[in-house]
Amino acid sequence: MRRRGTAAEAPSDPVTAHEEGAGYRSQPEERQAPGYRRPATGGEVPPRRSAGAATAGSLRSGAIVLASLVMGVATLIAVLIAMAIVLRDVDANAANTIVKGVHEGANFFAGAFTGLVTFNGHPKRAITVDWGIAVLVYLIVGSLIASYLARIGRSGLRYESRHGLRARRGEPV
Repeated sequence: MRRRGTAAEAPSDPVTAHEEGAGYRSQPEERQAPGYRRPATGGEVPPRRSAGAATAGSLRSGAIVLASLVMGVATLIAVLIAMAIVLRDVDANAANTIVKGVHEGANFFAGAFTGLVTFNGHPKRAITVDWGIAVLVYLIVGSLIASYLARIGRSGLRYESRHGLRARRGEPV
């Protein structure tokens, strides 16, 4: 194994120094012209593109988080309405505070759907069908809105990939 010399012992010619392992190879003459800007390497992003990368990245992550939030809220509302349907069908005690709260919450979200379907002599069945339709509507509309928002997030991802921004930041493409 060869021992490296000190800086004082290093050859003065950059090419020789590179070959010896003590120095570096200088840039070619044409690249050192005045006004030449060294290309970005590694995690560096040129200033012109960093604003676009930040916008695309925040748009992507924000849209995906918002899509998850919308779908989560729609699912919670659907679960609340489904719980109210089950509590009504099993004849839960309407004077109980929990049962009353679930019914009031479900009526707030599904009250507009009450009266869509009528069954003569079966009011419990009518509420079950009406609020069942409300559950489906909340899940379908929530899913459509969430998929639209996620598509916006994925288009931000495509923007980054198309313009090479993820590779410059060191992320896998």
